[in-house]
Order: sequence, then structure tokens, then C-alpha cells
Amino acid sequence: MSITFYTADQQLKNFNDFKGKVCLIFNSATGCGLAPQFASIQTLYERYHDQGLEVLDFPSNTFKQSLESAQEAASICQLKYNTTFTTYEKIEVNGPQTHPLFVFLKNNGKATGLYGMKAKLNQDIEWNFTKFLVNKSQTKVFRFGPQTSPQDLTSAIELFLNEKV
Repeated sequence: MSITFYTADQQLKNFNDFKGKVCLIFNSATGCGLAPQFASIQTLYERYHDQGLEVLDFPSNTFKQSLESAQEAASICQLKYNTTFTTYEKIEVNGPQTHPLFVFLKNNGKATGLYGMKAKLNQDIEWNFTKFLVNKSQTKVFRFGPQTSPQDLTSAIELFLNEKV
């Protein structure tokens, strides 16, 4: 699968480059009431990055709460939440302009967790901080709703980190 996207500082990346890593991917908005989740996601990143976890943060103004550029969003997160994971390009997560990565995630993400049970395959992203966890071979995708605390992803992260490729 050849899905490409840019970092906030315009470096081209290919989703295939992340094979062999467990990826936590989410749509973010610095103006959202759920923005404190950045700090919890950073904690997961610090805990699991050396074991193979990558965090992919995609700012989105789909819900009108991210008015700044991706570079500005990255700066806000670094200053306010001490994030060190990479912020990617600003994208749309619903509608005809949905980024191909989020089309893939929505088509393959099985809902999990207390707040994710209502989500069905192909369902639109319901709000900022909808989280997707992708295994190392990119063949399994778990979807977690916006209200799911990042700490509640630890068992799924550990499951995917311990999978043999």
C-alpha cells in the first residue's frame, strides 16, 4: 500500500516506511477540549517508542477547532504539552477530501474499547482525537473513540508490540 503524507515541516513520508512499527494515529485539534490528551499520548510515546511505537499526529480542522497551520500546531503541542512525536500535515478526515490514510483507517479499523463500540467500518470520524492503532504488518487496525483515554490503549499497544512479524 502506497499512501504518502507530509510532516508538518514538509518531509514526504510513505506509510510503508512504518512497517515493522506499531502506529498510533489520530486526528488532532489544539482548540479542542480533548487537547490535554496530547500529554497522555506523549507519555505512551515515551514509554513504548524504544519498543517500536510510532505516534502520527494529523491536525485537522474538520471540526473547526484547529485554525492554525500544521507547523503552528506542532509548536503549540511542543510548548504546551512537551510533545516529541512527529506532527504531520493538516488533513481532512471526513467527506470527499478525506486523506487516503484516513480512508484506509476507517475502512479497516475495528471498533474497540468502551467508547469505540458504536463505530462501524467505513464510519466517519466522529470527533477530534479518534485514535487508530495499526499493527506492525499493517494488517490489523483497532479504532478507539475520542473519549477513550490514551492510557486505555496500553494493552492493545503491548499486544501489537509483542506480535511476531
